[in-house]
Amino acid sequence: MELVIETNNLLKKYKDFKAINNLNMHLEKGAIYGLIGKNGAGKTTLIRLICGLQKPTSGTYTLYGVKNTDKKIIDVRKRIGAIIETPSIYQNMTARDNLIEQFKLIGLPSFDSINDLLELVGLAHTGKKKVKNFSLGMKQRLGIAIALATSPDLLILDEPINGLDPEGIVEIRELILNLNRKKRITILISSHYLDELSKIATHYGFVDNGQVIKEISSDELNKKMEQKIEIKVNDIKEFVKYFEKKHYTYEVIEPNTINVYGKFNLAKFISELAKNNLVAEDIHEKEATLENYYLNLIGGKNYD
Repeated sequence: MELVIETNNLLKKYKDFKAINNLNMHLEKGAIYGLIGKNGAGKTTLIRLICGLQKPTSGTYTLYGVKNTDKKIIDVRKRIGAIIETPSIYQNMTARDNLIEQFKLIGLPSFDSINDLLELVGLAHTGKKKVKNFSLGMKQRLGIAIALATSPDLLILDEPINGLDPEGIVEIRELILNLNRKKRITILISSHYLDELSKIATHYGFVDNGQVIKEISSDELNKKMEQKIEIKVNDIKEFVKYFEKKHYTYEVIEPNTINVYGKFNLAKFISELAKNNLVAEDIHEKEATLENYYLNLIGGKNYD
């Protein structure tokens, strides 16, 4: 397993406030890593540290195995493309002219790849249209094109679909998947849109109070979010005997509460319980979503 980013007890303080508090994270090469946390949790501060826009108070991080204290880190950062908060674009220029300015800024001698970049992000048709007349989704895709100007191995996106309409969200989603699968770009993405993030992420890092409190792959998370029925009962022993007999996967989560995992027809399930003289005080299906997992995680419930 090759790590693109690894942090070790990373700390960033502003006076007495710890924006990042001994944070540890691991981003594998080839992953789409979803960074999840509420406002103020430390996501943007972490991204700024990784991009070299701020220095950590203590702790270290490595990019492609190079520690942030190593002089070589400057060269390694050239492998990163990033959009932090909002893309930096010139509103009175065309998409092509914006890319020309970016190419000049980073010292690229030729503009030959600009057409390919515009095609890649779906802006080849915009011609002489000025950016100020673009939709928000088009502006975001142009921002990504600018971030891709250096042909990065790692793309960092901070809230890339914030404020977009449904069509714009789908366009950004398809672009991210294309960059990851076809261009082999590793992606770190922070987003409040957890349902959308669940459609693209291969790994997740849950951030709370400046710490990554949980890292998990999408495969592992999907197993933990299996469909389940929650049952509240008076006498749990008889239910356990029945579930053992039926070879159901179950978990006693509280003295009077059982979760039964799997896909069930709820009406038939209740009927079968009744036939075996098992009557529950309360029974209902639990919706399994990334949002529910996150809320329960920061609420202190253990999912391990």
